Amino acid sequence: MSQRVFPVSANYLRSGMFWNAVASSVLLLTLASGAVAQRPGDGELTQAYKALAAKDYDTAIDLFHKGLTEEPENAGAHKDLAYTLLKTGDNVEARDEFAAAMRLNAADETAALEYAFLCYETKMPVEARRTFDRLRKRGTAATRATAEQAFQNIDGPLAAGITRWQQALAEAPNPLALSTFTAHLELARLAEQRDNLELAASQFEICRQIKPEQAEFLLNLARVWRQLNRVEDARAANLAASRSTDARTAERALDQEPSRYPYPYEFVNAIRLDPRNIALRRELAYLYLAMNRQPDAVAQFQQIIAINPKDPQATAQLAAILGFKNRHEPAPIQNSAAPNNAAVDPKTMGLKSLAAGYVKDAIRYLRQAHEADPDDALVMLKLGWAYNMAKQDSDAIQWFNRARESDDLSIAAEASKAYHNLESGGQPLLTMWALPIYSSRWNDVFTYGQIKRVVPLPWRKANRTFSLYLSMRFIGDVRGGAAEGGGIAPQYLSESSVIVGAGIASRTWHHLTAWAEAGESMNYLPSRTDEGIAIPDYRGGLNFAKGFGHILGANSSGLFYETTGDAVYISRYQKDWLFYTQNRSGRTFHLGERTYAQLLFNVNYTHDSKNQYWANTLEIGPGLRLRLPWMPPNVYFVTDFLRGVYTNNQFNPRHPNYDDIRVGLWYARSK
Repeated sequence: MSQRVFPVSANYLRSGMFWNAVASSVLLLTLASGAVAQRPGDGELTQAYKALAAKDYDTAIDLFHKGLTEEPENAGAHKDLAYTLLKTGDNVEARDEFAAAMRLNAADETAALEYAFLCYETKMPVEARRTFDRLRKRGTAATRATAEQAFQNIDGPLAAGITRWQQALAEAPNPLALSTFTAHLELARLAEQRDNLELAASQFEICRQIKPEQAEFLLNLARVWRQLNRVEDARAANLAASRSTDARTAERALDQEPSRYPYPYEFVNAIRLDPRNIALRRELAYLYLAMNRQPDAVAQFQQIIAINPKDPQATAQLAAILGFKNRHEPAPIQNSAAPNNAAVDPKTMGLKSLAAGYVKDAIRYLRQAHEADPDDALVMLKLGWAYNMAKQDSDAIQWFNRARESDDLSIAAEASKAYHNLESGGQPLLTMWALPIYSSRWNDVFTYGQIKRVVPLPWRKANRTFSLYLSMRFIGDVRGGAAEGGGIAPQYLSESSVIVGAGIASRTWHHLTAWAEAGESMNYLPSRTDEGIAIPDYRGGLNFAKGFGHILGANSSGLFYETTGDAVYISRYQKDWLFYTQNRSGRTFHLGERTYAQLLFNVNYTHDSKNQYWANTLEIGPGLRLRLPWMPPNVYFVTDFLRGVYTNNQFNPRHPNYDDIRVGLWYARSK
């Protein structure tokens, strides 16, 4: 949209002169009508207009909220609050208040126009276009004219873009070739923004045909099909996405899943849409087993074997099921706690009851199954979910905690996620990382590491906002120091310390985390004389990290980009702030099960607030990251070949440029 056009009334309403006059007039009228009984909320609203007249916008906003709590149907107050929020720059909340005013007073064209403009400004172009389209067909002449121009400013570029991409695809030799992927994707996005949902759906389906490994397109299809009222198709796409191997896609899809467990036919529909989704087939197979539909379960396990012949769970289940079927009579299940009817298996009945939503029965049967086999991790996991559904989270936490120690990685991962969600608002309770690395520049081996234990708060809502933790860091090297020569004292190559402390960290918001620590740094080099053996250590800052594409661990090969940025305050460095960013891009190669490699290029930049030479560098160069099947879990090999330059050479005793080969191992784990 090249230009935003407001009606005269909207410009006037936004002017400070008019708004102060309105606030004063409303206040005088309110005070003069003392004989009229006050409605609930009138007191707060009166005070809100007083604060508004005094230009105390924050107080006015707070009072508006309180008044509207008592009088939520007051369309005028919602609108006045929206304009006040605009004065403080809170466009998103202002948009929502205009929406409330518009809902309560459908004839208020000014509120509708303001809502539409704010939708566009807050990245909701589809809703903006729809609202302008509606307003240009009704209302006063001024409203229709303004809405028409705004609509054309949005719709014109969309229509032109759709025509351009359709023409490009018409001229392509093979419209389904990989080279046409970008054209189909852009056409789908533009069509969805223009409400051409049938075209958008067809293009997203083509994108999936070209790149079936990108599960994100399932979410796109679910969203578009939902708007087309293709409810079953949308449900299937979202269910398939929720069982994707891409963690971010699965998490987004799970947020949109209904609270109930999926029905078997819904799994079948999802598999029809995503036939190579092993997680879907495995879950459906276990559901069939719980329903005593062994032939259907066998068919799903066989399909899993056809997709991945080395799948251990499917192989074991097929061996067990087919082995029992070859006997003349079914083998009775040994269960001392079972009911008098020996044919009833408590585990099967518990899983059935849980799938059907009979929580109390599920808990009773699963407890019997646990007594019969205390090592069955699936029973522990399902008991956790049953207690969670029964709103007995203290019991659920205990069962999830037991199940996350399972040797079955899928059960352990699901239980661990559920445990963290309940215990600490989704945060791992214990994290460990270590990076031993050799540097040719210093001819030394450095080791950096940290163990951090989150201390859960008794208020779970607080756990979802921030966390308190205990920390122990190690920062050291083998040589300890490098002599400058000429009798000058050595320069120490690391902090040579164990740092014990406590800290607070915010929840990650848009990949950004804030943190602060206070502790004691204990020097392990008795020969070090530049500082005490134990000194206070205060540090904190901001961290940003985000990856794009096929990051390490992805189940397919492709391009990737990763960036991290930190602003860190460290008291022992003369109360200095360090700013550094590390950027890597290249290609990931999926070489087999648990085997990955990355060829990449590094661009690293460091700066500090005191402009010290050692903290101002730029490094570039290629690198390699490797994960081989014999390596322990959560470990991979790293090496970089870097060319560095000091960006500040004042007081620099070294050359302005340097070369460095770094070889090391990265280990990280959370539980």
